[in-house]
Amino acid sequence: MADPGQRIDPSVGKRFPFRTSNVSKVINGYMVRPHWHDHLEFIKVIGGQILVTLDNQTFSAQTGDIIYVNSGQIHSVKPRTGDARIIGIIFDKFFITNFLEGFETKQIYTMFINIKQRQWLFSPEHSLWGELNACIQASYEENDLRDVCYELAIKSYIYRIMTAVIRYFDKQNYTERSRSSSAAIHNFASLRPVLDYIEEHYAKSIYLADLCQLVNMSPYHFSRTFKKWTGMTVPDYINLTRINMAKKMMIENEFSITEISEKIGFCNTHYFGKVFKNTTGVSPSHFRNKIIKQVLT
Repeated sequence: MADPGQRIDPSVGKRFPFRTSNVSKVINGYMVRPHWHDHLEFIKVIGGQILVTLDNQTFSAQTGDIIYVNSGQIHSVKPRTGDARIIGIIFDKFFITNFLEGFETKQIYTMFINIKQRQWLFSPEHSLWGELNACIQASYEENDLRDVCYELAIKSYIYRIMTAVIRYFDKQNYTERSRSSSAAIHNFASLRPVLDYIEEHYAKSIYLADLCQLVNMSPYHFSRTFKKWTGMTVPDYINLTRINMAKKMMIENEFSITEISEKIGFCNTHYFGKVFKNTTGVSPSHFRNKIIKQVLT
């Protein structure tokens, strides 16, 4: 098993956090060495056969097969034949959920990244394969050509992928949630005032009691409901919102790290740096330096 410390961040520092890969070279027996990252990834076998490891699962894949790698999964790829070749798309799990998106979109994306499906391999015979293949190929080509509005086109393909996967696994593995879909919609809607409040007041102190009052829930019920439908605790969600805004400020402004820390609600710069690194895997200064370097080159 790979060392969990072997984390790779393939898109941090880019204005548009989407990357493609095309791999046929083998180094020390691996086409893709064991690693993990916070991003989501789809790999398509375009030649030969490969051996894929996802966490503790190992399986074979052949030409045409598509593999989904979820956020945080340790994964690697080895060739099984000499003509093995793969392409991939990798994208930040949060880049769609920015401050301009609506509540429903955010919840759909949260559902997507927290799905615990058992199936990671999609062969050409699978009902999802056609849509996944079309979107992967199209987004790969858009990123390669980089014609006007290519970012918007790629974003639309990612939405299509999310929609197809969520609908499929909702029908296959979430029958209980489907039976209570009206309750799910109600719970999503009930959190709208809270998420709106957090996005509007992220730079200030946010208290649990105030959030509970917005939705008329007890602290215990609210905390459970919030984690169930967002996949994270209230403090983690608040910190994530602040860190996402910090990343945005680093890209678009020339504020110092200390200024950004204060503007997003951290009075202690050291604590901001700690939370930033825990969230992104790198320090604020390292993140900023990579952005500047990649934008200028």
